Amino acid sequence: MFCASALAEHDGVPHWQGEGELGFTAASGNSDTKNLNASLGISREADDWTHAATLDVIKAEANDEDSADSKVFRTRSEYALSEQTYLFGGLRYSDDKFSGYDFQASVTAGVGHTFVDSELHRLEAAAGLGFRRERDETTREDDDDTIGSLEGLYEYRISDNATLTERLLIEAGAENTFTESETSLLNRINGNLLLKLTYLFKRNSEVPPDTDKTDEIVTVSLVYGF
Repeated sequence: MFCASALAEHDGVPHWQGEGELGFTAASGNSDTKNLNASLGISREADDWTHAATLDVIKAEANDEDSADSKVFRTRSEYALSEQTYLFGGLRYSDDKFSGYDFQASVTAGVGHTFVDSELHRLEAAAGLGFRRERDETTREDDDDTIGSLEGLYEYRISDNATLTERLLIEAGAENTFTESETSLLNRINGNLLLKLTYLFKRNSEVPPDTDKTDEIVTVSLVYGF
């Protein structure tokens, strides 16, 4: 389950592929707002292995005050057991100014399966176990936790140029349960250039005092596949 573009092989030789995403909005008047989101994903397939990494950045400012500031790095490797089933290992590191945590880092491993892969629909799920470390932004104390992870991916290919995608991540531990849901609509403009509308929902079940448990972000960006 990667953010990077699907891989293609030329003459049987795998190549690095990926996509870059950039969005920026600004408004002035009764409320001055600026929003920037950027993402870079790369992936490579070789024999039964697939490797990928992504970096996502979101910054938002309203009336000269930050309202969102996050950086998330993910890396993941998968080993195919069959056409539908694979083993995976992954790392996620999040630096989110408004989460209440100085950072959240997790390492997980498990198994995934593709249940549906047709011309219109794709449904995939993965489950695993791992370890997470979080640093409280207020106390500066680290919390270590054993976690169970659940990931889901659903794609609906509306047309040759449009795709609706839903991604779900749940990391559940005794200290905190982190949930992330990303709903996006991709529309191809021309060739490798796409327009992307995204609704991102993030929630920590346990947060420091005076911190909201939930963040919701809507972004509009251009995506270029390479």
